[in-house]
Amino acid sequence: MRYYFDIQDDFVAVSDSEGTEYGSLEVATREAIVAVTSIARDVFTSKGAQVTLTVRSEDRPLFEMTVRLDRKQLD
Repeated sequence: MRYYFDIQDDFVAVSDSEGTEYGSLEVATREAIVAVTSIARDVFTSKGAQVTLTVRSEDRPLFEMTVRLDRKQLD
């Protein structure tokens, strides 16, 4: 099945027009975790605070993952 990963963060929204073939939803989920955490690292170092990745099939959205950074100054 072909899965599409749409990304939205504090700076940009990108819709995946090509998608990638994965053997199962479980494999696509693992790849989504890798992708969203990698993107989050870059967004957070640029002073962003949130990344959302929506995984969808050709027909419909399947699930959404959000990684959020909350920083609290302790002085």
